[in-house]
Amino acid sequence: MAINYPLWICAKRVSAGISLPRLRELYKGSGSLLLAMGPMIIAQDSSLAVLLRCFDGHLEPTAAHATSACISGAVGALVVGAQVEGVITRAHATQETVWQAARRTYRGGGLVDLVAPYGAIAIAGREIPYAGCLFFLSGWIRSRLQDAWPIHQPEGSLTGVSVLRDYTAALITASIAGPLSQAPSVVAAHQQAHAVSLVTACRTIASTGGLRGFFAGLLPRTASLSGSLFVMPFAVESLQQLLERRRASGSRP
Repeated sequence: MAINYPLWICAKRVSAGISLPRLRELYKGSGSLLLAMGPMIIAQDSSLAVLLRCFDGHLEPTAAHATSACISGAVGALVVGAQVEGVITRAHATQETVWQAARRTYRGGGLVDLVAPYGAIAIAGREIPYAGCLFFLSGWIRSRLQDAWPIHQPEGSLTGVSVLRDYTAALITASIAGPLSQAPSVVAAHQQAHAVSLVTACRTIASTGGLRGFFAGLLPRTASLSGSLFVMPFAVESLQQLLERRRASGSRP
């Protein structure tokens, strides 16, 4: 969140047709998004496990993993992600705090507008390719890069070269995930900021920017994605190794 949020919110505002944030707005909403990340990833990971069991025996393992990862992204978006992002983007569009934007949304449409906000379907469309890249393609690319770029180091240790290799894999994955998910991301941002329907958002974007308008903010968002695609697997794997070593040594985690 500390590294990626400023790029993410800049891309979000550009996509919504809002000016770049002032310095004091760079982290507005980051706390809310941070709190939402845990439940959203839990929802995605849980649905991924359920879907893998459902597809077992019906699809080839690689296809089952890729399909399950994509669907899990939509689940996480509809359960948690769209609701929190909607309020954050609205707060940036109206120059309110996140809490004020949430209260205004509730007064305008009640609980329904908070639970089923503008842009929810577009956010689900964005998360399908992103989750597929995070939960499947990222690992696939990393394993291929490890085969092509072997590094001799003690098991469980880290070196600058191994970190560089993993970030290269994340950058390659982000270069795929960014363009694939950018158009629904732009549509969602426009809906969230201006409280309009999906059709209205598409018409407005097309009339003002043409096809290129659907890719506004692509570069900062892709840079942000490369950070998250590197940091999240890196942090999880590093913590797992630490806990396993402590467990093996007989100490409590």
